[in-house]
Amino acid sequence: MKTESGTADPAAEGRLTDAASARLALVERLQADGVLTDPRLRDALSRLDRGVLMPRAYVRRSEQGSEPVVWDLLDGAHPKDRAEWQELVYSGESVLVQRDGERLESQARGVVSGGRMTAMSTFTPYTVEVLQRMRIASGHRYLDLGTGPGVSLALAAALTGPGLAVGVERDEHMAAFVQKTLDRVGVASVVAGDALDGHAPLAPYDRIHSGIGVPCLPSAWVGQLAPGGRLLTTLATRTPSWPGHCLVTRTTGGHVEAVLEGGPRGHRPLHGYTWLTAQHHLQQIANRPGKRRPTTFAPPPDHSYGFWLAAAYLVPGVVRHFQADTLTVVAPEENSWAVAGPGDGTVRVHGPRDVWAELERVHDLWVRAGSPIAFHVDIPDDGAQQHATSGTGTAALGWELPALSATP
Repeated sequence: MKTESGTADPAAEGRLTDAASARLALVERLQADGVLTDPRLRDALSRLDRGVLMPRAYVRRSEQGSEPVVWDLLDGAHPKDRAEWQELVYSGESVLVQRDGERLESQARGVVSGGRMTAMSTFTPYTVEVLQRMRIASGHRYLDLGTGPGVSLALAAALTGPGLAVGVERDEHMAAFVQKTLDRVGVASVVAGDALDGHAPLAPYDRIHSGIGVPCLPSAWVGQLAPGGRLLTTLATRTPSWPGHCLVTRTTGGHVEAVLEGGPRGHRPLHGYTWLTAQHHLQQIANRPGKRRPTTFAPPPDHSYGFWLAAAYLVPGVVRHFQADTLTVVAPEENSWAVAGPGDGTVRVHGPRDVWAELERVHDLWVRAGSPIAFHVDIPDDGAQQHATSGTGTAALGWELPALSATP
């Protein structure tokens, strides 16, 4: 790289070398962990300059749980910020890029207090898992919903080829900023609009990916899916603890099938959706874990995603405290919780709601249904309420999906 006088700029060349090394290191970590297996996606990750898409990033400087939160906005172009910013951008972790819906062009580096993060990138291993499951081929028409800073869209565009990938982003400031950055790294377009409407002008799409969690499948998404197409989204409940992944396929004959499975992570829910949190009850639980009683119920392991997904719907209003030493579940709105004993056949229960008994009941139903790991989602053509079920017969386990209009 040269300066305006035509001489080499060693600092700029060094930054480019550092960024290339950071990209390679991220790809190698993903491969070593067994997450990244698609060679085409590996090449796209190796080429994508994440720093262009996320030139600034927030880090938290205050203690967890303290208010107001103290944030520090790092600017990748500033010498004092560059090392920490680059480590963050290529760490693979989620990167916070927007506070309180601000205009990204007018962001100023430095410490700020309060507010909430309104845009972030997705945890990179999860982005890789999603894109590989989408099976994107060259020539596919691709729709990205809830684009955020555009990392997933840029990678998808590299797989589809020029002019075939489009993103929809609710925040006009974010949409305009991402279009400018994407123009520098690839050929994808972003439009400002409601992701729940999809993007009809370019429909139908061979692949549709939603970066936002929804309570049920919007009819616009299903209607814009081409024959032979695949749609992947997170189906979100009020708990962040046990997300569901719904894969919708349309056969070449036009028949729609949808399968819901649990997993360790998922996308955040759409704007306006309130997730439950156990944060405000943790000190109370530590001080008063509850009344001890015997139990024969041994919850299945964390990777028994079929059970935990069912619990997200059939034991509603409950969130898990994952940092606890033993299984701890909290119903924050009822001031109730259950803390499993350390393998001694006991549980401690507190509050008017016995969430442990509810988990026991759902577990019995799940086992009777054959311990299913996946559920079929029925999507009525008339827009009626959608249902999830493990199968047919009296022993099948199922539930109704919340309607979009019921979003809190």
